[in-house]
Amino acid sequence: MERYIDMHCHILPEVDDGAASISETQKMLQIAYEEGIRCIIATPHYHPRRGHEHPAVLRKKLSEVRKLARQIDEKFRIYLGTEIYFGQDIMDKLRQGDILTLNRRDYVLVEFSPSESFNYIQQSLQQIQMAGYQVILAHAERYTCLRDDIEAAEHIWDMGINIQINAGSIIGESGGKVKRFVKELMERDMVFGVGTDAHSADKRAPRMKKAAAYVKRKYGEDYMRGIFFSNAATLLRKRK
Repeated sequence: MERYIDMHCHILPEVDDGAASISETQKMLQIAYEEGIRCIIATPHYHPRRGHEHPAVLRKKLSEVRKLARQIDEKFRIYLGTEIYFGQDIMDKLRQGDILTLNRRDYVLVEFSPSESFNYIQQSLQQIQMAGYQVILAHAERYTCLRDDIEAAEHIWDMGINIQINAGSIIGESGGKVKRFVKELMERDMVFGVGTDAHSADKRAPRMKKAAAYVKRKYGEDYMRGIFFSNAATLLRKRK
């Protein structure tokens, strides 16, 4: 069976608009495991409206979720990060430890409003890079300025920004235009990794198997393993 890493998932209970309870988290974990996901980076929102819990709370929730994961499989791993909605105070909060990076590494997962301008996104990403962080752009297919201009997306990639896409977008769950854009990203080899962006056990569940099978069929096993496992695995390695 294939093994996947879900690098973007709202599975911590009662901290954002993701899992609403520990029982919902348990259901999500079971679905993820059955889908072949063996590592999850929990990425609760840091957002003015969707959630901004203190890291101490997030770590306590992580401990609870890890216990549930071990009940399914001792090797089922859960890590911690944040999905950060960009604002001018973000760099200070990262330096102060008020916002978590991914697995305590120098990688940050960043999102913007879907309608934000390309200039704003580009300049904001540069600010984070200049502060010394490696940036992963969350669900790049959502941004109209990139979706309408693949060259803009290529510019972002050439800046050294890692592009994350959602598994559901690969198989058309967000519509044909998004699917075509994601296909173009993959054909240009401009995808770093895939996440489920799961928020629940039903409408937005942590499913990857169907998308991975599609990518394997279209682009080959090596490419599929790269974006569904190997690239994200670099975030999980211990520091030397």
